[in-house]
Amino acid sequence: MQFAVISDTHFGDENCTLVNHNTLKKGDKFDEFYDIVGQGNDYLILLGDIFDFSITDYATSYEVAKIFFKLVQKNNIAKAIIYVPGNHDFDIWHTVQHQINIIHQLKKGGFVRKFSWSAPGIIDDRTESNTPGFSLPLNIDFAINPSEFKGEPLFLNNITLKKDGKGKPLSFYLAYPNLYFVNDNEAILFTHGQYLEAFWSLAGEWIRKIAGRDLDLGKSFDMEELVALNVPLCQLACSGLGQAGPLTDLVFQVQQEAKKGDLKRIKKYLNNLDNDLDELTTSHWYDPTSWGKELLTDYLSNKAKKDIIKAIKNMKSTRYDEEFINDYSVQARFKDFYNASCNEIDLLNEEFKNFSFPRPETVIFGHTHDPIAWKAPQHPSIKVRKRVVNLYNTGGWLWKSGTNEFCGAEIFTYRDGKMESVRVAD
Repeated sequence: MQFAVISDTHFGDENCTLVNHNTLKKGDKFDEFYDIVGQGNDYLILLGDIFDFSITDYATSYEVAKIFFKLVQKNNIAKAIIYVPGNHDFDIWHTVQHQINIIHQLKKGGFVRKFSWSAPGIIDDRTESNTPGFSLPLNIDFAINPSEFKGEPLFLNNITLKKDGKGKPLSFYLAYPNLYFVNDNEAILFTHGQYLEAFWSLAGEWIRKIAGRDLDLGKSFDMEELVALNVPLCQLACSGLGQAGPLTDLVFQVQQEAKKGDLKRIKKYLNNLDNDLDELTTSHWYDPTSWGKELLTDYLSNKAKKDIIKAIKNMKSTRYDEEFINDYSVQARFKDFYNASCNEIDLLNEEFKNFSFPRPETVIFGHTHDPIAWKAPQHPSIKVRKRVVNLYNTGGWLWKSGTNEFCGAEIFTYRDGKMESVRVAD
């Protein structure tokens, strides 16, 4: 068994380093990536934010990604891709669900099926395993698992074809949001990591507090429920703004300015909004009741503007945040996510008696673009269920916006029964 693991390539972002966004040729860091991952891997594992639908349109993102996957195929880097989507490419998972449960079902005259929001992948490399290799035990379906179907493939498989439709497809296996790995020495959970950040898990946290028992979640909160409850915000933020035409470019500009501390444009927009509200609540000399309404709306509007500006100034980006995993709220969210993952593993072990899959003592994730090397002396750890869980990070493949500084990527490799990692830096 041999595989390599990366995340956060962000195809579609002009700061991508694996593919040059302007020339549509290999980027400055591709050769380093290739030298480390080598050839003949059984799998190249992609832990999310591979496509970036949140800041650009679908066409641009797929066009850039096509270059990368053709290079992977041309250089014989891997026999197949295991893809675990993240927050910037959550729409990939939604599209796969749409393809297998609606489009293909209608094509063959079948009944439309409900989406499966969690599809755990398993890589079992134990010497005495009853289930060796890679499997998708709860989702043996042609579109997710191409080896199980001889007809129409998953749409991503054709990304390496030429314009005339000729060429060789590249097999994609889709797991979400977790891929579990086990060998004779350790058990590892691979995931993107977006559910550790407040925004991407906010909907689920709030609705559980607000609706409480009305949700009927059962005795334990499992992974299917965690993903499903957070679909609304994840779907909107993943692709909604990226597909908004002229608004996409404007939002991206405002976002970049805010990151640099330039809030002039945001203040202007808030003042414009304030002026519109003033017109709606203009007082009239002959109506004393309108005087109080205008004073109240002016007070609330001014306070809201100050609070919004203050919140933006104090906002700390998750990206490149070395202290992210040490934040109390993040650790609490991690425990929630880890417990949901353990519940999913318990379900697998109960349904498939020959699995006997242990609870992972290690989590490898991406999302923050802050790489943490395998077995690094100062790697973070969190105690959950009386178990110390070690955390490592794959980093990312972007130039830091507006600079020639590379954020840093950690490529994890598994060869001859041994996990290692190699840093790609400036």
